[in-house]
Amino acid sequence: MKRFFTSWPLFLLFCLAGNHTAFTQNSVLVNFGSPNCYNAGNPFFSLINNPLSASPSALASCGLTAQLPDFYNVFIAYNPKSNKIYVADIRSNIDTKIWVMDMGLPSNIACPVIPVAPTYSYSYISNNFEFDNNGDLWSFSNYNLSTGRCNMDKFDVTTGSVINTRILQFPPGNFPTSINSGDLTILPNGRMFATLGSAPSRLYEINNYSSTSNNATATYLQTLPKDCYGIAYLNGQLEVTGIDFTTSSCYYFDYTISTNTLGIQKPFQLGQGPIDNTSFTPSVGTTKQLVNAVKVNANTADLTYEIYVKNLGNVIINNINVTDDLGAVFGAANVSNVSTSFVAGANMGGLTLNSSYNGTTITSLLSAGQNLPNQTLSNTNYYFKLLLQCRVTNLQAATTYLNSAIGQGTIGNTGNSSLINIKDSSNNGPASVVDPNSNGNASELGENVPTPFNFGTLPVRFISVAATLTNKTSATVKWVVATPTINAEKFEVEYSVDGRSWIQLTAMNITSINQGNYQFTHRHIPAGNLYYRIRQTDNDGSFVYSRIVLLHNKLNANNYTIFPNPAGNYIQVSAPYYNNGKTSIEMYDATGRKILSKQMTTSTEEINTAHLPAGTFLLKLIHKDDVQTQKVLIVH
Repeated sequence: MKRFFTSWPLFLLFCLAGNHTAFTQNSVLVNFGSPNCYNAGNPFFSLINNPLSASPSALASCGLTAQLPDFYNVFIAYNPKSNKIYVADIRSNIDTKIWVMDMGLPSNIACPVIPVAPTYSYSYISNNFEFDNNGDLWSFSNYNLSTGRCNMDKFDVTTGSVINTRILQFPPGNFPTSINSGDLTILPNGRMFATLGSAPSRLYEINNYSSTSNNATATYLQTLPKDCYGIAYLNGQLEVTGIDFTTSSCYYFDYTISTNTLGIQKPFQLGQGPIDNTSFTPSVGTTKQLVNAVKVNANTADLTYEIYVKNLGNVIINNINVTDDLGAVFGAANVSNVSTSFVAGANMGGLTLNSSYNGTTITSLLSAGQNLPNQTLSNTNYYFKLLLQCRVTNLQAATTYLNSAIGQGTIGNTGNSSLINIKDSSNNGPASVVDPNSNGNASELGENVPTPFNFGTLPVRFISVAATLTNKTSATVKWVVATPTINAEKFEVEYSVDGRSWIQLTAMNITSINQGNYQFTHRHIPAGNLYYRIRQTDNDGSFVYSRIVLLHNKLNANNYTIFPNPAGNYIQVSAPYYNNGKTSIEMYDATGRKILSKQMTTSTEEINTAHLPAGTFLLKLIHKDDVQTQKVLIVH
């Protein structure tokens, strides 16, 4: 029976993830209304932490009595692009006044000094509004109750100019009584929901709202048991809110999106009065996959993991980091040769690695105090991907080692008790499985699977493969593999004249797990290019290929082949048999500096390019008075 090794803290985190206690996302409810239920003359807004828990708390509460006479005809919205909060007053029915407030996100959450005069004022009158992730502002206008149609407007918050408009069609039989009462919310993943009308209020999902060609449509979800004028997204659910003006009671309902289930009525958080709501959601997602495993000896392997961390929310994440405790899985004394690097093109935010990371006593992969922006427009700095390489020893073939990386970050700070922590245990696989159901919550059941490694299933590791011309009609292929070759059945030598269609030359059974050197002579070889590779097959039918090597068998003494080009870690120069020992190789960088000079001693010479920077180089092949020059592109 196979055993499974992991650390208890990670295992506990996997178990708790489904209950959201891993804090993969931690939404903050923004409430505009009054500090106590139904106090219209005391308008204010509040940022409420842990709103759906038994103990919500106010991160900040900001009065607006100097700006507004009461809380009627006022909307509030959070802008993910600027990480700021916007309050709009349309009470005059002539213009819209907007105040823009910087709450200090993501670091110091606090009420700013709010000027009496609005930041913007213009003639466009919105009926509710909400920002999407790109900072575009959406609103309803011109509702026709008889047809169930209104306009879906995208407008410029700084000028009030309508950027584009499309028709929004509500479903027959479930038209809202009005669009003047209600609210809309846009999730971090782009889905839009709205509560509209009174006596009754109805809950809808708005589809296709961002299309530039087709009409938007509304899907009817629920008729709400009481009038609800506010709506917000909170940790994978919706909260719809309202005030009963006849009884002066304030309430909310939670709504589960995936099951279309409305919860029971509950008193609104902290005894406040809700008029309009919005939210912001810090959220992080992490994946990890084993991209390479090489057997070094009977109980040692070199492992390469790829770790992906993404800001899934709609607010900048402060103190972003990812931890990986290799020692907890493999044993601290068994971990060595640890190195980390960013994947090319996958660190557009310019994050820096923690040079002290060793996977055992120091487990944070990034330097402290860095930020990870949220996704807006076409930016690519909201995620990063890195490679973690290590050598592990004292491995057991019957053991499956389970390993996870933990992405984490914060918003707020401890100084004013506004700190909010988020973290996510990685899901096994590539970046595409960071949030498999794309609902913005990466900690649901089945989304935090640890990454397995089993030493007993590793393929044979090819140390080297080479081919040389023995004479005019024969070539010898030699290869070296790491020993012991556990579970290995046979080698097959294959060749090709075009590098695409392959022919098997021979099959060689592996009779000793301790034999590391092999060779085969290919007789009566054809003229031209000859490509060789070795296929190794295990007892269970799985197989692995060696890299491809190239020979050049032509009668013309001045024909050479350079392979591959573009090159990565090596270049092979193949010369005709007659030129062995008679051709020299020189290599120059882009500045004309000679960086290599060597004599060909066999028909195929291999040049190590792993240490060279990416770029264009010049290769000269010199045979007597003949000089052939070819450009070589190095890519890593």
